[in-house]
Amino acid sequence: MTEAAKLISGDDLKAAALRYSDELRERVKEEQGGLFSVFDGWFTRAVARLLQFDPTRSWEESVGACAPQSPLGQDLQWDLQRLRLFLDRWQQGRFVPYARRRQSGAHYHPRFGTEFGVDVMLTCQGAPSLMHWRGAPLMKNVFDFAIYPALIAELRPRTVFEIGSGSGASAAWIADHLTLCGAEARIHSVDLIKARMEHPLVTFHHGDCANPESLFEPQLLRSAPHPWLVIEDAHHNVDAVLEHMHQFLLPGDYLVVEDSDVKQQSLGKFNEAHPGDYLVDTRFTDYFGRNATCAADAIFLRSDAAKDDQRSAS
Repeated sequence: MTEAAKLISGDDLKAAALRYSDELRERVKEEQGGLFSVFDGWFTRAVARLLQFDPTRSWEESVGACAPQSPLGQDLQWDLQRLRLFLDRWQQGRFVPYARRRQSGAHYHPRFGTEFGVDVMLTCQGAPSLMHWRGAPLMKNVFDFAIYPALIAELRPRTVFEIGSGSGASAAWIADHLTLCGAEARIHSVDLIKARMEHPLVTFHHGDCANPESLFEPQLLRSAPHPWLVIEDAHHNVDAVLEHMHQFLLPGDYLVVEDSDVKQQSLGKFNEAHPGDYLVDTRFTDYFGRNATCAADAIFLRSDAAKDDQRSAS
C-alpha cells in the first residue's frame, strides 16, 4: 500500500477528531436544536474514551496495549477503526478527485468500496420484493431513495437526463421530488424500448446506447436549461455514452453513474481523459457511510476547473 493510501493516524488523527468534535457541537446546537443523532452520540463517546489515555502516546498505541480479547479492548479497537475510516474521508473534504477515492478504497470492500457487508448491498433494493412508485417497481436502493431527494433539493436541476428508463418509475419518482421541492424542471428519459408510463413532467424517448447520438436530439442537448442532472443507468456502451454526454455538461451539472461497481474500468478511463473535470461529491456518496449508494465513487460534480478550461479555449 502506498503512503498516500495509509489511513489517518497519530497526531493527525487526534487533531482531526478534535476539529470534527468542535464542528459537531456547533451543528448540534445551531441546526439540530441540541439533539444528538445516533452517530453524534457514538462519536462523542468514542473520542471521550480515547482522550482518557496517555496524551503522549498515539491512540493506536494505547488501544493496542489493551488486552485484545477483553470486551473493553475489542470495543476500543472497533471504535478506533471506525473513527479512523470516518475522519480519513472527512478530512479530504467534500469534493474529491476520482483517483484519490479509488486509492483510499483499499481500506474497504474491494467491489463496493464500502464498510458495509455484501449482504446489505444485496438486499438494499428490497428483498424479496422491490419498492414501488406509482404502482411500478422502482429499481433504487434504500440509500439512494434518500440521497436523490437530497441531491435534487440542493441542485434544483432544471433538466434531468436519464439513460435507462426501465418501466419509467424512476423518472416519475424524480419528477415528483422535483415538484415537492418546488423546482421547475423537465425530465427526459431514454431506453431501447420506450417506457409507456405517463407523467406530465417526463418525456420518454427511444434510443440505443450503441449509438449515443441517438439518445437525445442534438437541439435538445444544446438548448435544455442548466443545471443538469444526468443519470447513466443503461449498462451498455458506457464509455461512449459518457463521452457523448460530456460534450454538453457544464460546470455545476451533476453526473451520476449507477451500478458503478461493474463500471469502474469505464469510469477510470473517463476520468483519466478529463482530469479535474469531475469530482466525487462525498456529501452524497458517503451520506450514510462510505459509498452507501449504487453509484459508488460515481456521483460527480462537473467542476469549476472545466469552466476555466472552456474560458481559456474561447
